Amino acid sequence: MDVLGVLGGMGPLASAEFLKTLYHANLHSREQDMPRVLVDSDPGFPDRTEAVAGGPGAQEIGRRLAVRLEDLLARGADRLVMACFTAHHFLPLVDPLIRERVTSLVDVALDELDRADGRFLLLCTEGTRRARVFQSSPLWDRVAARVALPGEPDQELVHRMVYRMKRHGALGDVAPAVDRLRARYGCSGVILGCTEFHLVSGGLTGVLGEANVVDALRAFARTCTAPYRKDLQHAG
Repeated sequence: MDVLGVLGGMGPLASAEFLKTLYHANLHSREQDMPRVLVDSDPGFPDRTEAVAGGPGAQEIGRRLAVRLEDLLARGADRLVMACFTAHHFLPLVDPLIRERVTSLVDVALDELDRADGRFLLLCTEGTRRARVFQSSPLWDRVAARVALPGEPDQELVHRMVYRMKRHGALGDVAPAVDRLRARYGCSGVILGCTEFHLVSGGLTGVLGEANVVDALRAFARTCTAPYRKDLQHAG
């Protein structure tokens, strides 16, 4: 079985919740057959949105990504995943030989959306939106016509939700607020384009139904029970 290397800490609660999700997805397995996971949770990464906006942190993010990902490979990881969508914008600063071992959460999300029906609202940070992280994926053109982007005031609202969850964890008012936004834009579902939303993925699924919540971390966790899907590997 492949050894999975997870670079987390961006934020730490989201990547910790992902590890829990991954093992919940494997509860049908014997304990001894569950995936081996190496986790490096590093909350010290500079703010990704500020770096996208021209802040001084971009080179430091690239340096940390290279060091942390290379270390996970050296410790025995076969494949890698970064539990932060905005961080994918900085992957071009990393050696291509390391990048090719990273499975893009962006591609996982868009692949899930390609299999779904209806129109979906993209929930992401201002950094991910400004850097066009989703639009840069080779899978974007397949689904672009079915993706709605919040207007400026609502995008600011979504961004504030993310940073509140970074400070306080899952919040009970987030799922109802997301449901109102979804309805406002005439969408049947939502794309959780920031890993912080994974903290409330269960609540959103209860409201909207699993088919209407595109959660890349949940989808990726399911792939750890099956052979590695090369079609979801993306160098960033």
